Amino acid sequence: MTPPAGKPQRTQPLAVTLLLAMLLVVGVAVGSTFYFSNLVVKREFERLPSGVREMIREQQAATLRGEVLTPTPPLPVVRTGTSADAYLDPFDSSPDVGGVVKQASGEDAVVTNGKRPRNLRVSDGKPPPRNRAQDFLRDVQSSLLQVGLVAAAVSALLAFLISRRVARPVSAVSGAAARLASGDLSARAPVLGGEREIAALAHSFNDMAENLQALERERQQAVADIAHELRTPIAVMQARLDAMEDGVYPLNTEQITLLSTQTQLLTRLVGDLRTLTLADAGRLALDPRPLDLGALGREVVQALQDRAAALGLTLGVQAEPALTHADRDRVRQITTNLVDNALRHARSRVQVRVEARGEQVVLHVEDDGPGIPEGSREAVFTRFTRLDASRSRDTGGSGLGLAIVRALAAAHGGQAALAASKGLGGAHFTVTLPGGTD
Repeated sequence: MTPPAGKPQRTQPLAVTLLLAMLLVVGVAVGSTFYFSNLVVKREFERLPSGVREMIREQQAATLRGEVLTPTPPLPVVRTGTSADAYLDPFDSSPDVGGVVKQASGEDAVVTNGKRPRNLRVSDGKPPPRNRAQDFLRDVQSSLLQVGLVAAAVSALLAFLISRRVARPVSAVSGAAARLASGDLSARAPVLGGEREIAALAHSFNDMAENLQALERERQQAVADIAHELRTPIAVMQARLDAMEDGVYPLNTEQITLLSTQTQLLTRLVGDLRTLTLADAGRLALDPRPLDLGALGREVVQALQDRAAALGLTLGVQAEPALTHADRDRVRQITTNLVDNALRHARSRVQVRVEARGEQVVLHVEDDGPGIPEGSREAVFTRFTRLDASRSRDTGGSGLGLAIVRALAAAHGGQAALAASKGLGGAHFTVTLPGGTD
């Protein structure tokens, strides 16, 4: 369950966590050994004859009371025949055991079938046997306790070493993240030697920081470009209005037409910026419907024939039926931007071609202009990019047309690219969209 946002969580150092984990393992190992050793001793104790068990219990009870059992005066005992169990009382031998026992009077008494005479007192001249099994158990448990203490000390040392090895690179990444959060986009995490996963974490963090820094540079550049693009038409309009106010220019249809041109330029620029912003945020509203890209390409070419003729250019089209499912207005904007860009750079001819290629439809727009240098192939799709710096905003556009083409193609699940020039030798742009009408 995810904790509520803003609620402080209790944390502890990695070294403490590792130490507690290792001590828990040691405790479980030693405790289980104690437990199972007691079970083994108990099972072996239950297998002893009843006489030996009673003697052991009496000795334990006397020890708990602080008493000392006095052994019976020694009476020599001679046993012959089959040896009895070493754990048995000398006169409580196993069944079917026979022998001869010396009585106090010096006479021999025969022991048969594990029975002894009632008037016999037994002693071999030694104190009653101690509980060797429990002595052994105490020795084992004492050794286990010592081993547990040593294991706990070793665990603490290992926890310290491992936590230091793991926490050092993690702390470095955490420090870099803190600097990044405070606004230092140049912060990078050092890639220290060690575990592969931690090194991968540092590399991933550095990649993220580089992407954020690149995005911030693009944002700052975009803001500067937008301000630059808006400043020029606004300045022109302000100067023209001031001149008319001062009587330098008359207030006539010509001046109003000039102001209207600058206003249209501003409107187009603001509209393009809004389209790009919505497309980048994934909020661009689309109305996808069945569409024949070939027919749409012929319509766009027909609409731009007058402009091509005014520029002295030939604008041709080769379009086969190519069905897709897309927003008609947005695809028209893609086609118009590509053809308009080609008309600005062509020397004499622009060719538009539409083809169906398997499950895709492809729009080709090619010109016979100077082409695009190898190092600028991707730059042409960025905002406010003009390869010819001498072009004005009126003749060279705002630098947003190709960026809009790529954004709209991506919004339809397609892509825009700059292909290798073939027939005409200039720039060759392609837009690929999913085919079909579903």
